[in-house]
Amino acid sequence: MSLTQAIVPYAPNIQTQSAISTLPAPASLRDWWQQLQGVIPPTNSPVQSAVMGLRHNAEAGAIGALLALIDTDLGGLDLGGRIPVDWVGAVLFYILSLQGADRPDSLSSDYRAMGQSCTAVAMYRMTHHWREAKKSIPRNIPQLTGDPITEAGKGQF
Repeated sequence: MSLTQAIVPYAPNIQTQSAISTLPAPASLRDWWQQLQGVIPPTNSPVQSAVMGLRHNAEAGAIGALLALIDTDLGGLDLGGRIPVDWVGAVLFYILSLQGADRPDSLSSDYRAMGQSCTAVAMYRMTHHWREAKKSIPRNIPQLTGDPITEAGKGQF
């Protein structure tokens, strides 16, 4: 017995390692749960991933163009000044994405991508409106020309 074997409580045997198959660590909780159930998710090839990304970007472009047409031709994205079309689209596409989510050949992922595009436009508008409104708030910044205590007391007597 060598010195290192006495220190290391477990030294893997080469024959034991070949018999044990190790799976890569799951990337998400869903992947972990599927591995526990013995379901091995299909992996996409780089070409399939590129095609899916191209399709989702085309859908995002179509949604952006549609919202721009509504904005310019109907006088804004808030129909009647009250109904935000972008938020309505986000909710509608989210609900549509739930139908057929368990079938790989459904349009669920397409609807989900279109809803994400609507949400991105809605969040842009909300953040832009909030930042613009914050710029127009008057600020009461005193001009420091002398002693602030003396300046504050001048109008008191």
